[in-house]
Amino acid sequence: MASRSNEVPVAISGAGPVGMALAIDLALRGIPSVLFEKRSEEERIVARANMTNVRSMEHFRRWGIADALRDNDPVSPMVYRDVAFVTRLTGHEVLRFPRAYEWSERLPIASEVAEWAPNEAIEKTLRDRVKSLPLIDLRFENEVKRFEQNDHGVTVTVATPDGEQTLLAQYMVVSEGSRSRLRRDGLNVRMEGHPNLARSFLWHIKAPALAELWKATPMASMLLFYNEDRAGDSLVPQSGTDHWAYFCSPVPEDVDGDDWEACRAMLFRAIGEEFEVEPLAGGTFITHSIQAPRFDFGRVLLAGDSAHMVSPMGGFGMNIGIGDAADLGWKLAALIDGWGGPLMLPSYSIERGEAARFILAGCESNQAVGSRELVRDGIEDDGPVGEAIRAQVAEDIAIQKARQFKRMGGQLGYRYSSSPIIYRDGTDQPAPSFEDYVPSSYPGNRAPHHWLADGSSLYDHLGNGFTLLVLGDVEHGALTDAAAERNVPLQILTVEDPDLTDLCELYSAGATLIRSDHHVAWRGDALPDDLDHLLDVVTGSVSFI
Repeated sequence: MASRSNEVPVAISGAGPVGMALAIDLALRGIPSVLFEKRSEEERIVARANMTNVRSMEHFRRWGIADALRDNDPVSPMVYRDVAFVTRLTGHEVLRFPRAYEWSERLPIASEVAEWAPNEAIEKTLRDRVKSLPLIDLRFENEVKRFEQNDHGVTVTVATPDGEQTLLAQYMVVSEGSRSRLRRDGLNVRMEGHPNLARSFLWHIKAPALAELWKATPMASMLLFYNEDRAGDSLVPQSGTDHWAYFCSPVPEDVDGDDWEACRAMLFRAIGEEFEVEPLAGGTFITHSIQAPRFDFGRVLLAGDSAHMVSPMGGFGMNIGIGDAADLGWKLAALIDGWGGPLMLPSYSIERGEAARFILAGCESNQAVGSRELVRDGIEDDGPVGEAIRAQVAEDIAIQKARQFKRMGGQLGYRYSSSPIIYRDGTDQPAPSFEDYVPSSYPGNRAPHHWLADGSSLYDHLGNGFTLLVLGDVEHGALTDAAAERNVPLQILTVEDPDLTDLCELYSAGATLIRSDHHVAWRGDALPDDLDHLLDVVTGSVSFI
């Protein structure tokens, strides 16, 4: 743990997954930070996060914690990482998406596979990594109350167990979650988009006997109830033996999501019989699809749910925030180390705002279609008539809900097409798809992935700054010299056959400049004549026109 200091390069308000991810990214670049968390070290929150998707796991791999998350997963191997639709748990299976949330074999298009593990495992994994890095000062029972900023830094006032204290930071990041007081009162930021999509509830429960009641289908990571109640409810194992999350969205109009007795009655109907159950924590929340108009406010920045709120239909909430941390970490480091220009922080707003809008729109579409829209009368009937109706509903689910569970485009296909620090080449590319992912080396896209012949990922060979992937006869010595003169971290990556042939098929240029967050900054068959201008653009020193 870092020693206590009253001056730090980066102060982070909120040590949830996003705040911790940012601190880890900074520390691995040699940048100290302090994390303020108002919870005690023992206190846990009722969180909806269960899915660390493919893109986030690629960042976890870069931060050295992908395998640790898999090891920390408390969900029993008895639970298949499937999505299952049933009438009731003691009723009929309607449809099943096998391996919807995890893959046993690696994907050619990505350096990692998704991991379905509850928030408890996610926080433990990140917290263990934070504690292993001496450049991170994690302070529990510390709440940022207010701040003042000027051209030189941010003065942060913190409530601690020993009274108020102040700290001076070069930059401050607000990652306090959706109810961020600093966003609302400190920055006076109003969220925009589509609020109040649905009234929802989430209850964490303890029910040791519930595992014995899984009769309609084998145990699945997510179980959705499609019956004639049309209640919009689902069940998610948190341990596989006794801990479960019971979720509903939208909540039926006659149900109070804060009333455990009413929610328990819904749960009993969904299961098909009563059983011993203890509520651990839970209640109502409102589902929104909104984001801040920008994420950078001088030296104070928003990240995670403090910057955007997304429908949980698709499992993107925490994952967008992990993407924020990956984008912001290298940019803050560039500014602190002196090679980043004035467009670095505005580019964070532009890039992550574009990604968030793309994902929020996809999840809104998921939210709009559920059991109320797809269930047909007679779905619970026994015999041939009921079987035929369930088959019709299964077909409708496969057409209209598959995007919620098979959305690789949403995970890997967002791009930074409007960023001022991307050196675009003027070529056209198709519009992104939330469902389907098509690799592209067009500037602003995530660089196409490839498993090298030695078994390593292409991404494993990218540096903490920029990496020039050279696949053709491109003279790069002048760029190396120009970057060194400006202290811009740059490394050269060349490969031999068969990797060379494979990568040439993926990349449509002799050389590609790739950022440490895996996004393409520039590509071409020859370096531009004006190398200083190229470096000005990709380091945020000037906009490319």
